[in-house]
Amino acid sequence: YAKKKGIHVINTPAASSKSVSELVFAHIFSLTRFLFHANRTMPLEGDFNFKKLKSNYSKGIEISEKTIGIIGFGKIGQEVAKIAFGLRMKVIFYDKYISGLTLEFKLDNNNTYKMKLKKTSFSKLITQSDFITIHVPKQDQPLITKKELIKMKQHVIIINTSRGGIIDESDLIDALNKRIIGFAGLDVYENEPKPSMGILMNEYISLTPHIGASTNEAQDRIGIALADQINKKLNG
Repeated sequence: YAKKKGIHVINTPAASSKSVSELVFAHIFSLTRFLFHANRTMPLEGDFNFKKLKSNYSKGIEISEKTIGIIGFGKIGQEVAKIAFGLRMKVIFYDKYISGLTLEFKLDNNNTYKMKLKKTSFSKLITQSDFITIHVPKQDQPLITKKELIKMKQHVIIINTSRGGIIDESDLIDALNKRIIGFAGLDVYENEPKPSMGILMNEYISLTPHIGASTNEAQDRIGIALADQINKKLNG
């Protein structure tokens, strides 16, 4: 439509990659140590039920040495991988269009690190990952349904910061409630801006209101990138 009208459309796909990738790990840390749940119950019960809450939340897990599976290995997926390497995680990925690449990144000011990665199959990622994070464009059909959920590890944590509808929410709720999988972290929903109550009230889900790109730094980068593209278009 924009092309027919002679409108030049620009976007900034890389500007928010760091912000989204950090939100992935915010959800992961929140879920592995039950912060999302403790932050609800501590204000209500912390003064009289402290010992019970301590017992309830004392079975967290470390993420070091665990496997994170990244579905979609574009800019955001690659940023997720860089953070994961820094946390000493094992990284596997699946992408329709990327068969392999070498990630180059810095963990300090002096040393550059390189890591070669080859894609794995979708089925292997689904069955072998301790954490699964999704970074793909909007799909016509859900990518994760009951068929995929029942193949995952029982303790798996799945994160979606990409698009609503990538995960079938009805199947997700069913898998969580039946303890087929562990937990989920969601930043996007099928029915935005009115997510279903089944999602909002589920005790196994960490929730954020589509804030993946909403950091001060990301918004600054977006503004600079847009201005640069407009300048090039007008003066190029």
